[in-house]
Amino acid sequence: MKDSKRYGCWLIDNIKFSGVNFSKTVDFDGNKIKLLITNYENSKCLEEPFQDWIHKKIVNDGMMNSRNNPLPIKSIFVITTSGYENNSSSDFTLLFNLCLKLVYYQPTLISYTSELIPNAAITMPTWEGFKNISTVSEKEINPDTFEKVLLYFNILNSLNVKHHNVLQEIYKISGINDVLIELLSLYSFIEGFWWNGKGKSNITDSFIAMLKHDYAPGKENKAKRELIKQKIETQNGLLRNQKLDDMRHILAHGMYKQEEHLWDKEQWEAIYNQRNLLIEVVIESLMKKIKNVA
Repeated sequence: MKDSKRYGCWLIDNIKFSGVNFSKTVDFDGNKIKLLITNYENSKCLEEPFQDWIHKKIVNDGMMNSRNNPLPIKSIFVITTSGYENNSSSDFTLLFNLCLKLVYYQPTLISYTSELIPNAAITMPTWEGFKNISTVSEKEINPDTFEKVLLYFNILNSLNVKHHNVLQEIYKISGINDVLIELLSLYSFIEGFWWNGKGKSNITDSFIAMLKHDYAPGKENKAKRELIKQKIETQNGLLRNQKLDDMRHILAHGMYKQEEHLWDKEQWEAIYNQRNLLIEVVIESLMKKIKNVA
């Protein structure tokens, strides 16, 4: 009888990992799919058929094609140690891949799914954007950060949202590989997406609307909203003015071209930190909006 299940593996490159394996479980289509998160060294202890699949197939192939792919011996492996059904495999793998990307956004890289189909075939992982990455990621994969992957997966799966285009667009912005253009794109997205449609849009009103209506709504979350605003204003103050809209003005009006060569390490760190903060706030706001309007 032909096996009705298959197994998936995603490689994650340019990310911090403690070296200690951990396990998680994701619910899909009435089944509990077990996940193992490990690295190359620890994966040497895997049982079959995973040992042959990971080391003789994925690792060997990746090392031979290392000009076009990250080195698999430096990657983190997310492996489904219990299978998922063949007839729903595409829905599961595409959605799970998206959720990995939303939490571990670029410059961390997530491979497309490698699959083991028992007694049939093995598909190799493929990568997008590998040659474009030049920044070392500060993201870390651990049991706590992985919980957000599962949270996003459960939200999108329960609402039957398989490939939300808006979420994909934010991930694409994170891969422009120019932090200033990424920041400008994020501010432009916020200004347009959360504009109330009345009068001329402005980033301050749209930013506050994002925080108030989606990111942290309600009087009880006022402190959470104020904390985000305070972080942005403090970061902006390191460059010019402590105003919520100042970074957007610096970027949109080309002032950065006259000033960027004068910025010091602390100022550049503020820019990168703001980029990461905006990505996470925008994604979380979008997830809550999707959940609330579905």
